[in-house]
Amino acid sequence: MDWIRSVLVHTFLSLISSLAFGIPEETPHHQLSGNVKGKLIFHQMEGNSTLLRKTGNLASYTKTVVSFELYDPRHILRSVSFTYTWDLGNGEVHKGPEPFVKFYYALPGNYTLKLSIETDAPQHSRMTGLYSVDLTVLDAIRYVDLIGPVIYNVDQNSRLSFEVGGSPPVWLCWRVLPDCHTPNPASCSLVQIYENTFCLDYTFTSVGTHCLDLSVKNNISSLQTFYSVYVQSGHVSLFFLLPCAAVIVATLIFISVTVCRPRQRSLMCKGDYVPFTDIELRAKDATVPLQSNSSASKTNETQLLLYQQGPSYNPESC
Repeated sequence: MDWIRSVLVHTFLSLISSLAFGIPEETPHHQLSGNVKGKLIFHQMEGNSTLLRKTGNLASYTKTVVSFELYDPRHILRSVSFTYTWDLGNGEVHKGPEPFVKFYYALPGNYTLKLSIETDAPQHSRMTGLYSVDLTVLDAIRYVDLIGPVIYNVDQNSRLSFEVGGSPPVWLCWRVLPDCHTPNPASCSLVQIYENTFCLDYTFTSVGTHCLDLSVKNNISSLQTFYSVYVQSGHVSLFFLLPCAAVIVATLIFISVTVCRPRQRSLMCKGDYVPFTDIELRAKDATVPLQSNSSASKTNETQLLLYQQGPSYNPESC
């Protein structure tokens, strides 16, 4: 009989509370029990902006304020003092009279936040409320980095790799703008990625500077950025190849001549050597006889000159 009496008392108190304070339009889905009606509101501060989180998704390492909004349209509970016990689900518990708590989640993951409400004075029939909400904490998108070179060749399949700093899944909308001119109307290709890396295969059809426009978002944040890449001709100019080839060929010829040149052997006589030029000059300075038509006299004179001028040159001694 005691449990029947408890159920009747609880039903009676709930009915009185509903008649006195009004019935909310809809019961919050995260209220577990109690007769204190209200709802939990989540706000996060990002720089100078305050964002309202309605879907149960929060950003990690972001200042968070959770407040309890009491449903009291007739303002009957203005003088009632409540004690709020906040269990954040990460090991932190805060208790106090304030209907809000400030904190942040350091790591991404799934958490269950619980709020217990009770009155301080017993004359208010121990009004209580118990709320619970499941939260998903994600890393906000902080950056999008282009991994790899910023110079590509025209008319060739190029692979562009990106790294996204944020919790997946991520929606990435990309477009390539030749000469960095935005078309009208602007459109992009949308892809959904479930990792922190993304590879894009693209063929550039013109040379020059191109802008890669990227718009990235997940369930709690968004980011837009762009990168400038340069596309060059894939054919190498002959004005560059010919001088290089000429230098290489000249170097090879010089090395070949230096290494393969034969060494000359000097043919020297064992005896003393008198140059023929010296003999000829000295012969011209000698006195020539008037009777030069005789072959015998010429031969004797020549032999005499050779004998008088110095040692003879004997070819058989070489």
